[in-house]
Amino acid sequence: MSNDLSFTLICKNNQLVILDCLSKDEGAGRRLDEDINDFSRTVGRTGYCRRYVVGNRITLVAALKAIEQDCKTGTLFPALHFECHGDEERGLWLARSGEYISWFDLAKLIAPVNAATRNNTAVVLASCHGFKLKNEVSIKAPSPFHFLIAPDQEINAGAISDSVLPFYKVMIETGELNIALSHLDSKFRKFMAGEWFYTNITHFLTNSFNAKARAKMVEQAIDVAAAKQGFKNREQLRAYRAHAKKGLSNTSNLYKTVEKSFLHGQGKVPYEDIKRFVDYLKSIR
Repeated sequence: MSNDLSFTLICKNNQLVILDCLSKDEGAGRRLDEDINDFSRTVGRTGYCRRYVVGNRITLVAALKAIEQDCKTGTLFPALHFECHGDEERGLWLARSGEYISWFDLAKLIAPVNAATRNNTAVVLASCHGFKLKNEVSIKAPSPFHFLIAPDQEINAGAISDSVLPFYKVMIETGELNIALSHLDSKFRKFMAGEWFYTNITHFLTNSFNAKARAKMVEQAIDVAAAKQGFKNREQLRAYRAHAKKGLSNTSNLYKTVEKSFLHGQGKVPYEDIKRFVDYLKSIR
């Protein structure tokens, strides 16, 4: 019997959406749109790419809302490509308005799109420090994207433009992400939310899921419930605490609930496989 934990992550994609946050004088977004559409026509995927010009925060919000609505029809599974500049601390820069969108706010704006696609939204940030967006992923909330590809440091515009088009050409023709990644500049990195989730949940169940952790989670659940619905008296509070304790005593239900929430219902690993892997990790500590 293998002691490994294996799973397959699949991200559907049928359109590249460019969110062009550059200035009027910078034509990288427009050129990428033209080049991708020219190439996609040659392989029979006409209309694969579309582009939104982002003038300010309002137009960015409007564009993502429009994309979300299209996704809700069940026919659009986008890769969101942000053609932009980025700052490690301040986030995404909208060149036309001079505004910054914090990495936290950007994750919040993208999350509804991923929810509408049931975790089939990819994000590519063609900006300096775009990989910082991964820090906004939390096991306590649904994942804002299926995977993220972005530079983890400063990178010049030439390095981005020289590698992004070959990357997308391979993706359009083959759908092979790992092969396509070899065409990107070495400063680009990949973050898979599902891989991150299973790594962290097994670490938590192996090392931290004890009586103290359960008690803390009960209190956190009570705080969330109180904020949403309030408790009019001690009896209601006592009843909810008992309910929360019972729920957390069942590790299987806890795991399934968290997995379903984080992956938008797209669970890939049965609890029995997780338990077997966690038991193995505990045995070799």
